[in-house]
Amino acid sequence: MNESLARVLVGAKELNKWVAIKHLTYKQLESLNLIELEDEGHLLVHRHSVEGILLKLTLKGYLQYKN
Repeated sequence: MNESLARVLVGAKELNKWVAIKHLTYKQLESLNLIELEDEGHLLVHRHSVEGILLKLTLKGYLQYKN
């Protein structure tokens, strides 16, 4: 996962917030495989009718990427 994306998701996890994918840059998303990270239990993916796709780290993902 891109370092800047991990930093954004860790910060959102600490605030208990979701991150809309529309606010992320292409560079942050190009190496991200949402399905793989979701299957591994690192990421929650929510499809919202207004905001689009939302991302949030799970506790397992937070513990891995917080450093």
